[in-house]
Amino acid sequence: MKKEMFFAPQIDTIIKGFSPENNFVTLSMYLKMKDIYSVFSCIKPGNDDENRHIWIEVERGPVEAFGDYEEFKESDEVKSPEEFEQLWKEYYPEETKWYKFMTSKYRDDKYFYLNDKLFFIFQEKNPPASFNVAVSDYFELFINWLQERILIEIGKFSENPNAYNLYIQHNLSFTKRFGRIKRNDYWDIIGDTTIRTDRNLGEEIINKLMVCVENMNERNRPLLNKMTANSFFRICEICYDANDYFKTPGKTITQCEKYIKMADGRDAGLRSIDGDSPEAFYEWYHGAEKVGAHPWEICRGGNSTHISLFIAEVQNKWNISLAGSSIERVEETVRMAVALFDKNIPFQLRDAEEILRMVTGRDFIGIVPDTYFPRYCHNLFPRADNIIDFMNLGHDKELVPAIIEKAYWFPLEEITMG
Repeated sequence: MKKEMFFAPQIDTIIKGFSPENNFVTLSMYLKMKDIYSVFSCIKPGNDDENRHIWIEVERGPVEAFGDYEEFKESDEVKSPEEFEQLWKEYYPEETKWYKFMTSKYRDDKYFYLNDKLFFIFQEKNPPASFNVAVSDYFELFINWLQERILIEIGKFSENPNAYNLYIQHNLSFTKRFGRIKRNDYWDIIGDTTIRTDRNLGEEIINKLMVCVENMNERNRPLLNKMTANSFFRICEICYDANDYFKTPGKTITQCEKYIKMADGRDAGLRSIDGDSPEAFYEWYHGAEKVGAHPWEICRGGNSTHISLFIAEVQNKWNISLAGSSIERVEETVRMAVALFDKNIPFQLRDAEEILRMVTGRDFIGIVPDTYFPRYCHNLFPRADNIIDFMNLGHDKELVPAIIEKAYWFPLEEITMG
């Protein structure tokens, strides 16, 4: 099969279609991947014996590699060759793009990733049949190209490991690195006052939050001797009213109706029990089927953008905790916390110290590579940094250089001989 030159847009198209279940391969391709793994075993990033990676720098190539102008024009994405070229450079602002090739091993199986996406599983005990033809020629060309590039990169590394690592450290795109930036610095760079939680909340609420957090340990006890459905809805109402969610003049809305309008809706029957009976709440809490239910999600949202008010039994008493630390909802959460504090409701604010630093701009935002979705990345950063909010660097020509300059960038893993 002929050699193929792949450019970044073509590699990205292949990555989008990656699926180890559907990437049927021929026996010859299987043997190529086995050879790649064998050659790759000579390197060892960091202290991890099972996971190895190397960086591949790929040219973005000519505009034709980005796509067919006539097809883009026909779909109304562009109206002229100039717009087509501008779109190409928006997607690929740099002349090269970096890809992380990684292998890992679990038991007898070996896994292959490109830009953190699994595309091949090597099973020693279950090789493909030699007559397997359910494979695209294009994918086979890609495997051939990948094998050649890996051999080239390993050759460069073997010739001079220090020079190789130095080149990566100086040239690897910051969009592929981990870093952190002080939120205050980020606010100054962005220049958008609407995202400044300190100004949006105001000095009075911020000061009350500080007092609330300082006293949290003393008040964080399951002091409620009983709990009912209506007690829960009343506490929810305090949270809702703190944010002025319901402003319809002349119309009275009950506590439960507010909950219905704002909550997730999957309450496992909480609205149906006797609202004033502690026994009914106790039986519901311990007996209701809650698989798939979200009774505590008092402000619905996505996986990380909802607000929850959890009720938990602790030694025959009831503990209340408020959770909502996403930057999109944290202002609402803070208003709720301050209102509960003012009403002398014993509760715990989850991530209280982190939230206080976040809304005052004293925390760090974690910067993750563009192959990561910036959510739930806590374990990728040192625990001492207390980072609970994350972002990708992006490609804005004006903002990115300023962010790069102000941010702290974590050292890259040095690749060594295995």
